[in-house]
Amino acid sequence: MTDTITWVDPDGATVTLHGGSDMFVVWNVSGRFSPPTRFETDDIPDGDGARLRAVHHGVREFLLPVWVQAATESALRTAIRTLISAMNPVRGDGRIQVTSSLGDQREIVCRVSAGLEGQERIGDSSGVWAQMFPLMFRAHEPYWRDISDTVYGPIVVDAEPGTFFSDQFFPMQLADSEVFASVTVTNSGDVEAWPVWTITGPGESPLLRNLTTGKDLLLADYTIAAGEVVTIDTRPDGPTRKTVVSSTVGSLFGRLSGTTSLWPLAPGANAVTIEMAAATDASAVSIARRHRYLAV
Repeated sequence: MTDTITWVDPDGATVTLHGGSDMFVVWNVSGRFSPPTRFETDDIPDGDGARLRAVHHGVREFLLPVWVQAATESALRTAIRTLISAMNPVRGDGRIQVTSSLGDQREIVCRVSAGLEGQERIGDSSGVWAQMFPLMFRAHEPYWRDISDTVYGPIVVDAEPGTFFSDQFFPMQLADSEVFASVTVTNSGDVEAWPVWTITGPGESPLLRNLTTGKDLLLADYTIAAGEVVTIDTRPDGPTRKTVVSSTVGSLFGRLSGTTSLWPLAPGANAVTIEMAAATDASAVSIARRHRYLAV
């Protein structure tokens, strides 16, 4: 296995599981690629088969058998204690990060669900200077993702009218008008990606539209003051999930219109428009997100 595999604990400390000098993952790995599929069906009374209602991906579990080795028995015991402490699932979510043979990096948010108890069978899973842990990880969010955000922006105001641009032209100069920007945002992942919007005032009632999916996000009847920053986090997971927060007045979630959707970016090209009245050359919008993938 040529991958480098790293565990990142809830506090951000790292342990190299494969690719370092004192730990390595054996080839008996399972579950790292496509997540399990879950079919929702309705039985047909007095009939054959079932009617398919929906298809989803389920919770992912994957196995990484990790050998811990050291030059002395005491050093091995210290390394084992360090690993168990770093992977304690009670502490919160950690991340498995993988640098693949292609040179790219992906990660998955997960916790250890089994295996830290170890198997002490001499010659099989244990030795004087080595111990194997058949680590099972559970990822309730079953997709791999980029390890850092892709950020577009800041999109700012200029005297010339805004037009249709593609990703590579960011940052863009935009019109001082109610139609703030019209852009194509490409999601290169396998599934939807959830953006985090950062809007810097002044501006009034920003409207974020995904013309590809037909979804709108409107902060209704609200004036963003000059220098005020509004952050709209559409992500379904994480400490700031599904929030709308102003840097000056706090939560604005109640200001969302009744028809608003905290929409994701569909896989592929998304035609997106940003509308905001009363924008000036101090106004700006940025879009950040992480692409998500079925396989590592």
